Amino acid sequence: MLTEREKQLLRRLAEGKTDRQIAVEMGGKREQIAAQRERLLSKLGVSSEDEIKEAAKSLARWPYRQAGSKTE
Repeated sequence: MLTEREKQLLRRLAEGKTDRQIAVEMGGKREQIAAQRERLLSKLGVSSEDEIKEAAKSLARWPYRQAGSKTE
């Protein structure tokens, strides 16, 4: 399960933002964001930009599946 901060980070990574841009938006230092990014990617088991985007798309759909709503 991802924390809210990890979800925010994942969304920004999927948008193609740099660690520096994310640090400005989320607060913190670039080095902190880089470390958080590495932990997040390891946690998700992804490494490529395409995998990051797919993980973010899955995250966007997840709450609906979690709530039990049916998709047709």
